[in-house]
Amino acid sequence: MLRIALLAAGFVLSFSSAGFAQSQPAPVAPKPAAAAPDEPVPRAARAEARRDCYAENVALSGDDLRRAMRECMQERFPSVKLYASDGLTRDGKPTAVTARAVCKQEADATGLKGAERTAALVACFNGKRPDLAQRAECRKEARGRGLDGDALKAAIAECGRNPQG
Repeated sequence: MLRIALLAAGFVLSFSSAGFAQSQPAPVAPKPAAAAPDEPVPRAARAEARRDCYAENVALSGDDLRRAMRECMQERFPSVKLYASDGLTRDGKPTAVTARAVCKQEADATGLKGAERTAALVACFNGKRPDLAQRAECRKEARGRGLDGDALKAAIAECGRNPQG
């Protein structure tokens, strides 16, 4: 009789703990703390969020994956503008694509052809995005010195930080 009572008690406890475990909500991974709008998101938090977002959307590819990743990342950091929108970067400059499109429209309106058109496009783009023009010059100079790989990246970054030399 005592055995039956112990077995019954064991079954009751095992079923009640299983029911308790099922009734608890699944633990949710904590979202990274959102940074203030003026502060950049810490690199480690961005990397962790990117890994989590990719894990959630691993079945997607191409434009679908890109769109899902943007939505997921923006959802994780709602107070921070993470991506360019409306043709402007986070700091208010026109994106390279937008700047090129505007310059092409201006060149088309003037009716320039050949080398004159190319020179006008380059001058227009350099005026709209001097930071990118500087990086292009740095890249050209570094490649002229025979650099590539990590050395090229380092030279471009150093030149971009120190535009005089």
